[in-house]
Amino acid sequence: MSNKTLILALSLVFSILLLLTACQKANPMDTAQAYIDAWSALDFEKMYDALSTDSQESISKDKFIERYETIFSAIKLNSVELSPQELIQEEDKAFLPLDAVFHTDTVDSFEAHFTLPLVLEKDEWKLVWTPSLIFPDLGSDDQVRLVSQHALRGDITDRKGNPIAIEGEAYTVGAVPGKIPDKQEFAKALAPLLEMEEEKILNELSKDWVKDDSLVPLRSFPLNISQEFKDKILSIKGVMLATNVVTDSRRYLDNELYSHVVGYVQRVSAEDLEKNKGYSSQDLIGKQGIEASFEEQLHGISGYTLFIRDKDNKTKSIVAERPPRNGNTVSLTLDPKLQEMAYQVLKDHVGAIVALDGKTGEVLAMVSSPGYDPNIFPNGVLPSKWKELSEHPDNPFINRATYALYPPGSTLKPFSAVMALEEGIIHEDTVVKEAEKNSWTPDMDDWNGPPITRTNHPAGPVNLDRALVWSDNIYFAWAALKLPYETFQAYAQKFGIGEPIPFALPVSQSIIKNDNTSWSKRLLAVSSIGQGEMLITPLQVGAMYTAFLNQGDIILPQIIQEIKSPDGQTIEEFERKIWKPKAIHEKWIDVILPSLINVVEDKTGTAHRLAIDGLTIAAKTGTAQKDDEGQKEIGWLVAFTPEESNPLILSIALEVPAGEGGVKLDMAKEIFESYYMR
Repeated sequence: MSNKTLILALSLVFSILLLLTACQKANPMDTAQAYIDAWSALDFEKMYDALSTDSQESISKDKFIERYETIFSAIKLNSVELSPQELIQEEDKAFLPLDAVFHTDTVDSFEAHFTLPLVLEKDEWKLVWTPSLIFPDLGSDDQVRLVSQHALRGDITDRKGNPIAIEGEAYTVGAVPGKIPDKQEFAKALAPLLEMEEEKILNELSKDWVKDDSLVPLRSFPLNISQEFKDKILSIKGVMLATNVVTDSRRYLDNELYSHVVGYVQRVSAEDLEKNKGYSSQDLIGKQGIEASFEEQLHGISGYTLFIRDKDNKTKSIVAERPPRNGNTVSLTLDPKLQEMAYQVLKDHVGAIVALDGKTGEVLAMVSSPGYDPNIFPNGVLPSKWKELSEHPDNPFINRATYALYPPGSTLKPFSAVMALEEGIIHEDTVVKEAEKNSWTPDMDDWNGPPITRTNHPAGPVNLDRALVWSDNIYFAWAALKLPYETFQAYAQKFGIGEPIPFALPVSQSIIKNDNTSWSKRLLAVSSIGQGEMLITPLQVGAMYTAFLNQGDIILPQIIQEIKSPDGQTIEEFERKIWKPKAIHEKWIDVILPSLINVVEDKTGTAHRLAIDGLTIAAKTGTAQKDDEGQKEIGWLVAFTPEESNPLILSIALEVPAGEGGVKLDMAKEIFESYYMR
């Protein structure tokens, strides 16, 4: 091959390579795809790099990035799906139709349709950018705006539809600068009342937006603040008390009455916002009680409108919108009159009262004392009030009905009787000679404790009826010691002890004995009389007694009557549920129930003080030591009305000084009289 031929061949190869390279660089889809990939990744810097020279001259990189970040951050964009269609190319121009789906936490998901214009610049395709590539109708002089529409939090009502918790106004203590004679003196006088720093008040008054006639909000309070406090606030010149500043507060209309059931809400914290989607900084979120357990149902989801506003401040077009979705209404099974009565009798005591519908398991009343006013929380609790409540020795935040675990004491004895009857250890006429003594030490080699003592009761033979009427410890300890450990534990579990109980509010799990404790004769004996390591909540003890009214079935306690959507559609409604079927054989109910009635009707019965003419009441009292010194005790009473068509079960547990638990009988009597004789 000649040199001339070789040169021609090499030139041809080089030209082909140049052409191939040029073709590769000149593919508009490559640029469009790079822009699409960067957009999908929300990489605004790479998006900017794909822009044409003229486009980059029209907006700086920093302004470009800032605009995208500002808009997409405001709408809380999670992701964008981009689907390119067929590219259209006309010489040095190209157009790519592009379908987009934006996924946001504000206006949900919405579609938009774009056309990406491309131009060939120096053998490279570049994207011709205008604001319409953010949203199609967006012009150079237009602005993107997002407006929220408040959604109401759902109401909480009692069984009759009376509101317990609603959305409403709060008092805002504000300052009107033009009416303040001396700002320093104003701050000095107001600071201790609002529990704010003087400097904080002065800083609020000196903000740029503040004018002489402005109302500068300083702190919000519930509408139930005292007249005395209002008078003190308003005595300071320049203070105004307004109810039109905070209109989305939470109001608890009965103050303390339902505090432990309903709980309370607070404004969301930064931590709440991280954990929960769909909340804004001013939203309320449940912190305790039904407010917390049913947050998902009660929380309203704000609406948003995303729109374009032109240079004349007129709405040009709506990009997307989501209507507000108000929260659902949660109706409780609580009877307002019964709740009020339980609250009144328990007030000034420490303990809990639970009232159940004996047939259905509906919780008709649930009160724990001491309580608190949930109205102090929605707009920020005063530091002094928080300190008072959080350091209170009787822990007012604890719902003792569901959270407090107490030794059940003698309220367990009817169930210990079932064990002994079922295993053939006793029958209804069995007399235990040992129970005629004041104390008894079991005659067995492996007994490892002090004697079993009994309460004072009349002399005479002690059969099952007398053992229940007089609440004799020795009788049931004697019977239990004839049971194998595993048998006693199996029966206790059959009654639900040691198992979690499903309920709308958190319930502490009951305990038969600690996991690391081995059974012993002493532990078995004292467990049979509700002592030892056994612990149960007042709610569960009350539920166990439903077996005596339902042919041996333990009915699941429930506190939710129904949940309805804002348009009145029923989402959930109460349905009676059996928790422990056939926990007690019916024949043993026929044996034990008359004795529980005798506990009240027999003049020597431990609950005879509870007797009411014309009303048959069955009951079991109990006492359990609360401290090692024997200075405090738990006074128990479970009482129910077996012959009524609407039987009521009361479970009462009081933390009282030793020997002062008898007040539980007076409480129950007052409740029964109010409920049945009203």
